[in-house]
Amino acid sequence: MRTVDRVVLPLIAASVLLLWSLGAHAQMGQGFWTSATLTKSDIALIRKTVREDLLGKPKGTSLPWKNPDSGNSGKVTLLDSFPSKGRTCERVRYFIDPGPNQPSTAQPTTYVITSCKLPDGSWKQDNAAQPDKAK
Repeated sequence: MRTVDRVVLPLIAASVLLLWSLGAHAQMGQGFWTSATLTKSDIALIRKTVREDLLGKPKGTSLPWKNPDSGNSGKVTLLDSFPSKGRTCERVRYFIDPGPNQPSTAQPTTYVITSCKLPDGSWKQDNAAQPDKAK
């Protein structure tokens, strides 16, 4: 995996975690006040864990992360890696456990995000991506 690829996918995933959380909670019937607020250093730790330690590992690999500054922690799990429409796709589960500095209403939250590598080498979120059928 090229260095630029290893940087772009986690950036996309972290951005999606931040931007998607309101809509995801609304869809699940939870309000945004129940999700933990991730700090920039939380996102950096998650990004580093995915970029440097998770991608390229066997399906099912889970790795923890913990930020002593924010008290937030969690786990990232590679659920699947598959070809889809000529792209390489990765489905990752992000578990966020709010630390003691979060409001008492903050609840542990799980997100599953699929991102696929485009022909130009960039990654794009595509939660509808499905594995190609064997011919």
